[in-house]
Amino acid sequence: MTNKALLILIFALISVINAKTLKKNPKIVIVGAGLSGLSAAVRLLENDYDDIIILEAENRIGGRIYSVKFSDGFIDLGGQWVHGQKNNSVYDIVAGKYDFGETGFDNYSPTFMQSDGAPLDQELCKKLGETAFKILFGSYDEMSKFEGSIEEYFKSSFRKQAREFKADYSLVNEMTDFYEKEMNIWNGSMSWNDLSAHMHCISGHNAGIQHLTWKRDGYKKFIDFLIQDNQDVLDKIMFNKEVVNIQWTKNYENKLPIITTSDGYKFSADHIIFTGSLGVLKDRHRTLFSPQLPITLRRAIEYMGYGVIGKIFLEFDQSFWGLTETNWVAYGFLWTKEDIKELTGTKREWLLDVQAFAKLDAFPNVLEALLAGRHMKEFETIPDEQIIDDCMWVLEKFLQKQLPRPKSMARTKWLTAHNFMGSYSYNSVNAFKFNVTTKDLQETLYNLKKKPEILFAGEHTDELYSSNAHGAVNSGFRVADELIKYYS
Repeated sequence: MTNKALLILIFALISVINAKTLKKNPKIVIVGAGLSGLSAAVRLLENDYDDIIILEAENRIGGRIYSVKFSDGFIDLGGQWVHGQKNNSVYDIVAGKYDFGETGFDNYSPTFMQSDGAPLDQELCKKLGETAFKILFGSYDEMSKFEGSIEEYFKSSFRKQAREFKADYSLVNEMTDFYEKEMNIWNGSMSWNDLSAHMHCISGHNAGIQHLTWKRDGYKKFIDFLIQDNQDVLDKIMFNKEVVNIQWTKNYENKLPIITTSDGYKFSADHIIFTGSLGVLKDRHRTLFSPQLPITLRRAIEYMGYGVIGKIFLEFDQSFWGLTETNWVAYGFLWTKEDIKELTGTKREWLLDVQAFAKLDAFPNVLEALLAGRHMKEFETIPDEQIIDDCMWVLEKFLQKQLPRPKSMARTKWLTAHNFMGSYSYNSVNAFKFNVTTKDLQETLYNLKKKPEILFAGEHTDELYSSNAHGAVNSGFRVADELIKYYS
């Protein structure tokens, strides 16, 4: 063997040894033990990367998956349904191992009620509802060419199409208001005037049943499936560790980024996976990262939408709803112009953001209300007893009869939760205007040696399925795969 060949062999062996050493030893800190953080950790553990620490600001795992004990099972204050079976990572992980329930929402036709108690033509309301759904979810080719908001697109289309049913102008307005709430709940927005019509069309919509339920188990059941073969992930978590600063190296070659927590602990790492919500990034990215994030990432944080929905669960001794109706799903609230005016300015004005009270799968004596809109911050400050009083007032107003008082209640407070600041992201009009997408929120931060130092995950970073639980899972897998690829 020549000296040159020997040198080549020695360098090759050194390269192999270095590669193996790098693969075994990188220290990885994951910020957040929600679905994206857990998914990243699981994927890394599956590939023998085990020097992992997960810093979780709360005292529990799951993040915006939050199943709590209620009645004789678990309800979900956060993510609740599995939306579609096709190209859905949540469904794929569980398929064949779990018997999902269904709500009946996929053929959504609530029993419409009017605030003044006047009877409604349910068939006419159903036709108007089908028209509204077709405009919002069945006309993507046409809507994708529209550069304004969903509100503008919907109103111009709906009013034209509603004329063929000869519906009263007041009913068309009431149905428009109902579907404004639908879109605010769907997106977590305060106003559908902030929702980009074009970007609504390019988001991923999974085919299949859209409201598969976890029955009495809650969404926490999915976490059991996610980590079942990697229980060691639980030993990697440090709870009550809120990250307040990440000092990344940017202009240095031989330094490691430093993570500081609110209780003064400092952690160094080769790589950091940040899974905090877009709400947290909007609120404090300027103090979270030193030096400041790149301008492209800051613009994406600023212009992408992030909002909140609210939930109320009422448990009764026995049901009083849908007893005489086949396939009853919900009471849908249509507010008259006069009643809106009368309620405006009162302590019950927040009720105008409640779209409906609906059945809860596997809980025959529980009603669930969903709400979103401009009153959400106010809603989260209202005492529990007033929430119950106001809910019973509005139910009795619409149903025109006296009703029993619920024996228990649960409600959400995501907007004022320091570690979340809301529910999920949405495609805003500003995002479209400034040409920002969820992909911009994926930007990895590298040091001078092109080593990925900070990687971003979370539902808001998934290109197709932002705002969804499976979007969060996808993002965790994506960043883990990026690190695995780097070392391979």
